[in-house]
Amino acid sequence: MKVVLINPPITTNLETASILGLKAPPLGLAYIAGVLEKEGYDVKIIDASALDISNEKLGLILKKESPDVIGVTSTTPTIYDAMKTIVTAKKYCPDSITVMGGYHITFLPEETMMECPELDIGVIGEGEATIIDLLKYLEGRKSISEVDGIIYRKEGKIIKNKPRKLIENLDEIPFPARHLLPLDRYTILGERHRLGNVMTSRGCPFRCIFCSSSLFYGRRFRARSPKNVVDEIEELVYKYNIKSIEIVDDTFTINIKRAWEIAKEIIN
Repeated sequence: MKVVLINPPITTNLETASILGLKAPPLGLAYIAGVLEKEGYDVKIIDASALDISNEKLGLILKKESPDVIGVTSTTPTIYDAMKTIVTAKKYCPDSITVMGGYHITFLPEETMMECPELDIGVIGEGEATIIDLLKYLEGRKSISEVDGIIYRKEGKIIKNKPRKLIENLDEIPFPARHLLPLDRYTILGERHRLGNVMTSRGCPFRCIFCSSSLFYGRRFRARSPKNVVDEIEELVYKYNIKSIEIVDDTFTINIKRAWEIAKEIIN
């Protein structure tokens, strides 16, 4: 089974992106791709935003790839770009299953499904385990009712399955499939060297009204081991020649002892 994952072309917030001068790797898609590769699936990432690919060109690429599943990530600021990409995917690959994940559809699943009729399935919350179960369903190895954490269409109705449990051991998740990304495209403030990002933990116990992280990843702090984190940092530096590394945790320093352990592991 062939899967294409897409970071959609950005047309709705170009001014903000230009001011920030930032193009960061789509870490969520790379995590999903890493899980899929580990399970033996044929997977490709198209970062249309970083590559400045239009929806029309993207459609032609998809038609040539002819994937079984097309996955698109979504945030609220870019939701209409994500929806346009879903529409493009269905236009050029009408037989492909369209899937959307990310923050926006997690918080507004029914509304997103209703607003985008071309969307077949939505992934709610963490997607690493859900995507594997979803592909098992598409391969006939599971019933769709057994796939937790999704929303889908059936006989003209929108059905939302029960929530998926959070991933307990983050060390078990494969490292992001960064070899599928256009790494030279990720920079910050005009610098020439590559920018990478790392998520060392998930979850935040606080309830800041301006932040969605605790709702997406839960309020329980879940951390990777310092060794696992530094192994990934070493991969970034020595395998991918990454010079700047951004830690994208919800609350990296909530456990100061662990933060020190990571720092010591880096030194060692």
